[in-house]
Parts: sequence; structure tokens; C-alpha cells
Amino acid sequence: MRFNYTNQFAILLLIAFCIYFYSCNSNKSRNQLESINTSHDSIRPEKSFHQFDKTLANQIITSVNKYSSDTTQSYEVYLPSDYDTLKSFPLVIFFDAHARGKLPLKKYLALSEKYHFVFVSSNNSQNGMSLPETQKIASVILKDATARFNINGNLIFTSGFSGGAKVACTFAFTNSAIRGVIACASPFSERISEIKNMPQIFLLSGNKDFNMLSMVQTDLELSDAGFTHQLYVYDGIHDWPDEKYFEIAMKWLITKAVNQNLIEKKNQPNEIPDFNEWYNTRVTDAVILKQEAAEQQALNDQFQIWDIPKWNDKIKELKAKEKSGFPSSIRFLASRELNYISMLGFIYSENFLNQNNLKTAKHFLEIYELANAKNPDVWFLKAVYYSKSGDNKATFDCLKKSAQLGFSDVNRLKNENSFSSFTKTIEYQNLVFKIVLLNSEKY
Repeated sequence: MRFNYTNQFAILLLIAFCIYFYSCNSNKSRNQLESINTSHDSIRPEKSFHQFDKTLANQIITSVNKYSSDTTQSYEVYLPSDYDTLKSFPLVIFFDAHARGKLPLKKYLALSEKYHFVFVSSNNSQNGMSLPETQKIASVILKDATARFNINGNLIFTSGFSGGAKVACTFAFTNSAIRGVIACASPFSERISEIKNMPQIFLLSGNKDFNMLSMVQTDLELSDAGFTHQLYVYDGIHDWPDEKYFEIAMKWLITKAVNQNLIEKKNQPNEIPDFNEWYNTRVTDAVILKQEAAEQQALNDQFQIWDIPKWNDKIKELKAKEKSGFPSSIRFLASRELNYISMLGFIYSENFLNQNNLKTAKHFLEIYELANAKNPDVWFLKAVYYSKSGDNKATFDCLKKSAQLGFSDVNRLKNENSFSSFTKTIEYQNLVFKIVLLNSEKY
């Protein structure tokens, strides 16, 4: 079954710049960044140390910017329990792909305590924003946090997940104040030759993440360009890594700082892991990666051509490989291919829904569901489809299932205009909205 779309070229461009809905940010002119560039000179504290706020240690709090005219922004803060206004602390600024500011802080607050770091995380930066928008957000947070808290200007780092990793990297590449980056589940989009600042870069990727191939390719490029960098592949999917894996990245950055006399040797981690031990899994063997690159290209080429029975057969084949007696490298490759199909399913489905091309959207939603039926976004988009088709019962059923599977994006739910006809009903409030709200509060 072949589709003849007038906007095929637009979709191919979308895929080229967009890896899943949380894995991309638009690249407008970098000249616009010059006016928001931050240096060491611009982050000097605006208050003397004894005036820093010490009352909020050992808890996650929401801070509204005090030192910027942009009062629409806020960020979450976690101060370790030993925070002291008379000494300076390292800082990590987090960027989530979906503006979930609390998520990385809750996930990693034990590391803040263990290594005596201040953690802050944006409530505003998210996928779909332009490059100047996200970089302005990062600059405002940096200025506010370093004015409000006693931060060591030599130990400022950024970190992000998926599209947020791109934000974290771009900010570090254009700001000499940033010493290092922990990039989770996505590489950066800049050409190496365009990078002004060369921070230390730790790349974290799951072995089932559809972005793993790109992370490996980026690691090779960083080697050629002379960056101080490290790739670590762990057992996981496209998500913020578990605490134990994020700690490996922190240990790497801390060890580098100790070696350069920026952190006292007594504060060096007790156990330094073998950062290259994961290579023994052979997940990145050249033969596997070559096969993966070819498979991804074939999936791109066939996505608009194959009919549903063909996709059903392909997805069944990959799911069988995931559970087979093949070596782990082959099983993980099958998982990444399934996740790649899921990513394409999301992009195409959302694109055609936005165009109100419901017939075509339905086709790609079927593929998306075949590849990843437990993903709450599948059911959210199906709800949008049914709502636009005028089927309120199916819309409500899909929304309930999405909420039950963990859908947590309250703003996305509120802003979906196609749901406006029944959002004030008691049934919707109790069985959809309250559950989504509870899901969001888990972060």
C-alpha cells in the first residue's frame, strides 16, 4: 500500500531533525545566541555570602527567578543538607525534554547529598522550543541560581534527557562557565567545527535506545576533535538513566575535577568504576552498528510504503528476536529497531493529526500501536484521533487507558483543543485529569 503525500519532503525533514517528540529542538540562527551568552564574569554573585538563602536545604523547592525581568520562568532546586552559605558548592543544571523540573531532582537527590552538589532543573525548557528560547532559559537559570546560592564558578555542569540533552550541550558549547555535560539519551546537533567552548562530555545511552547508534557516532567524532569525553552504554531504554548509571557519570566528572585540583582529593569517590567495562557486552560491535544503520535507513524508506499486514509481520519478527536465544547484542538491536519504528509512528501520527488528515493518521497510529502498545502516548494520540472523528466514547476510553499507563503531561492534556467539549465533566475530571495529575506529581 503506497501513500502519495504532497508533504513527504516535509516529513522527511522532520525526521531528520526530530528523534521522537522528546528528542529534538529547532535550530534557528546561532547569531541570536550572542545576546544571551553567559561567561564567568556574568555569574558572579550579586549578594554577599551571608545573605544566601540557607533555609531550604534538604528539600525540593520551586524557585521563581529573582534576577531576571522574565518572571514567567521557574526552576526546581535541591540543596544538600550540608549546604552552607560560607562555602561554595558545585552546581548541575538539568533540562528535561518535557519541562518536568522535579523529575531529575527526585531521581538523583541522593547523589546531591552524597557528593555535595546543588541541583537545579528547569520547569520551562522543553521540546518544540527554538534554540534561542531554550538558551535564554538556561542563561536566566544560571544567573539566578549563582546569585541566590553560593556556587563554585569552576564547577558548573549541565545535564539533560533527549531533547533536553541537546539544550544542555548547546548551552555548554556557547558558555565558558560550563565545565562539563552529562548528555542522556541523545547527542547534540551542532557540527564539531562550530563549537566554541569544549566542555567535558559524558554520553549516557541505554542499550535499547533508538538513539544509541547516534551516541556511538558522536563519541567517535568527539575523539577525532580532541574532546575530553566518555561514552557509557547501560541496560536501559530511551529515558533518564537510573541513579546508579547517572552516578557513574558524576564520578567521571568529579575525578576529572580532582585531577585538576578543583575538588579536594579527600572528596574523590571511594570506588572509581571501569568506565569502559561495558564494551565487553559487544553491543557496539562494528558489524552490529553497520547492520543497524542499514536497518534504520530501510525503515525510513519503507515507512510510507508498507501496508499494515507487512508492518505486523515485521514487528512480530523483531519481537520474536527480542526473546530468542540470539546473543544479547542481537536482542538489543531488535529492541532498538522496534523503538525506532515506534518513534517514526509517533512523528507521522502526530504530524497528520495536526493537519487533520485523519485517514492517514489512523494508518500510522496502527503501526505505532503495533510497535509499542504500552506507551501512553499511543493512546493519547488515539484519543486525539477519535475526538477529531467525533467519537466521544472512544476518545474517553483512550484517555483513560493513557492515564492508566502513566501519561503525566498535564499541560499537553489541558492544551489539546479537541478535548474541550467534555473536559468539564465529572467523569473526565475523576477518571482522566486527576490520574494524570497524580502521575505528574510522582516526579
